[in-house]
Amino acid sequence: MRYLPRAAALAAILVTPALTSAPVQPSTYTYRGTVHTVQPRAGSLELITGVGFALRLVQMRAVAATRIEKAGVAIALADLKPGDVVRADCRRTTMGLVADRIIEIDGTAAR
Repeated sequence: MRYLPRAAALAAILVTPALTSAPVQPSTYTYRGTVHTVQPRAGSLELITGVGFALRLVQMRAVAATRIEKAGVAIALADLKPGDVVRADCRRTTMGLVADRIIEIDGTAAR
């Protein structure tokens, strides 16, 4: 009985690094890029994102709950066109990336 507090303290010391060292996955991924393709019927969107020659194509889905807006006004997925600059807040699901919010940004400000 005398060693119980010591054993509990030792267990806490040994377990704490294992609990705190696990990397935390971000719940939201934010992408900024140029619209490459939009498929409104399929509810999908591809963005070109990156810098210089380090470009990548990010595929995401837009669901019924996805908020899509331009200048604070709600728009449809079909209103996005290739070449539009957007910011997309997404989350990972079993279906892949699902966009929670897509905001069209004025592309002239980035130039």
